[in-house]
Amino acid sequence: MKRKAIHAEYRKSSESFPDWLKYEITILNENGTTEKVPAYGKDLQDALSRVVHDERVEKLTKKTKVIPWWAWVTSWFGYLGFISFWWSISNNINILAGGILSAMLILVMVMLWSKDRNVERH
Repeated sequence: MKRKAIHAEYRKSSESFPDWLKYEITILNENGTTEKVPAYGKDLQDALSRVVHDERVEKLTKKTKVIPWWAWVTSWFGYLGFISFWWSISNNINILAGGILSAMLILVMVMLWSKDRNVERH
C-alpha cells in the first residue's frame, strides 16, 4: 500500500496572493499512522500535486546525498573530457559549445525542479 490522502480540509485564503488557498491534508502512511500536512495551491488538486512533488524531491535528495562529492566532480570532468575528445576528432566547435550548454541547461532544470513548491504563500 502506498501513502494515501484520506482527508483534505480548507483552512484559509491568502491575503498576499488572492488566488492561493491553504489546505490541511491528512495522509495515511503505509504503516497505518496518519499525519497532517499543510498544502498550498490555487485549488485542491494543485495543493496535492505540490505535496507529491515535494515528497519526490525529498526522496531524490536523500539518494543523491549518499553520492560523495568526488564522484560528482569525477563525472563532470569525465563528461567534459568526452565532449573535448569528440570535439578534437570532429573539429566542430558546435559539439563543444552544445555539450557544455546542454550540461548547463540540464543542471538549471534540475535545480528548478528540485525546489520545494509547497511553501507558504501568505
